[in-house]
Amino acid sequence: MTLVARHAALTDIGLHRRSNEDRFIVAPPLFAVCDGMGGAEAGEVAAGLAVETLAARFAAGEGIVAAARAANAAVYARASERREESGMGTTLTALVVDEDQGHFAHVGDSRAYRLRDGVLEQLSADHSLVGEMVREGRLTPEEAAAHPHRSVLSRALGTEAEVEIDRFSVDLRSGDVLLLCSDGLTSEVSDDEIREMLGAATPAEAARALVDAARAAGGHDNVTVVVIRIEEGGETDASADSGAADVRGADVRGGEGAAATGAAAPAAPVAAAPSKTPAPRAARRRLITLVVVLALVALLGLAGVVVVNTCYFVGVDDGTLAVYSGLPWSIGPLELHSIYLRSTRPYVLLDESERALVDAHEIHSKDEALRLAEELGMVP
Repeated sequence: MTLVARHAALTDIGLHRRSNEDRFIVAPPLFAVCDGMGGAEAGEVAAGLAVETLAARFAAGEGIVAAARAANAAVYARASERREESGMGTTLTALVVDEDQGHFAHVGDSRAYRLRDGVLEQLSADHSLVGEMVREGRLTPEEAAAHPHRSVLSRALGTEAEVEIDRFSVDLRSGDVLLLCSDGLTSEVSDDEIREMLGAATPAEAARALVDAARAAGGHDNVTVVVIRIEEGGETDASADSGAADVRGADVRGGEGAAATGAAAPAAPVAAAPSKTPAPRAARRRLITLVVVLALVALLGLAGVVVVNTCYFVGVDDGTLAVYSGLPWSIGPLELHSIYLRSTRPYVLLDESERALVDAHEIHSKDEALRLAEELGMVP
């Protein structure tokens, strides 16, 4: 029996990011997802360089693990040469489909899943601080999902001269669906929801549903998915899914393409209910209420301006240290802070005492926060 891989891929910038630092490879039999990290545009550089090197080395005949090591060396060398890109890195989850076997190379917290007979299995292990804590029994999966530092990696491609790369293989059979994805999906969408959407009629429909679900859940990060369905076929070459028209983002050469935006569906029409013209007394009460509400909103807005301009703290943004203006809290989806100063200093490189200073989220004046940033090596 000959197996073929129908596939589709989709990347999206999300609703809160200024750029897309995810990159992917769809070059059968090679598939991969990279999620870059680093200040300014360094994350995009790291992920782009990783997919470029990985694809080129694999095409030249190297194995997937050797190609991944070459990608690590390329990113590390670039970061060492350029001060503004120091500390940059990327995740890597790569797959080679070889007849009835899938061979993986994995570093970071992007993930690989296999759906078989309705059962979803996470094949990769998260190389993150909370992932390690879950495996050690110090956190439950539910606690890890809400942990403030769940995006801090314990291992990444390009941050060190040598990196330990997970390598493993799984058997494949007709009907299996494989998913490679960045954490922009798994931080927003549960495994149960992923399982349901991977059962879509085509890989393209599954990819679209997954990205739309991540956006609907908040879209706080870039999200990238590569969906591969294993089927019986009469050809040895893997064929692209004919419905995968939305494959936009980075190509195998690592260049940046247009990220899909996923337009929101139009709201359903609402029937107007009949109403009577309000009596003058009721209208006056409503007017007074409106004036009071507007006054409160204005006062809250003024208070917010004062807070943003007087309160600062040091925290973590996508694995690297940052100085925030505002308060280290959120009210529902509303964050009471914004990034004032970004850095390329990875949180994972701090010692225990330095991490304690960051984790405390103590509120400082602007000058105090900048002094702490200098102590932590955030300011060149």
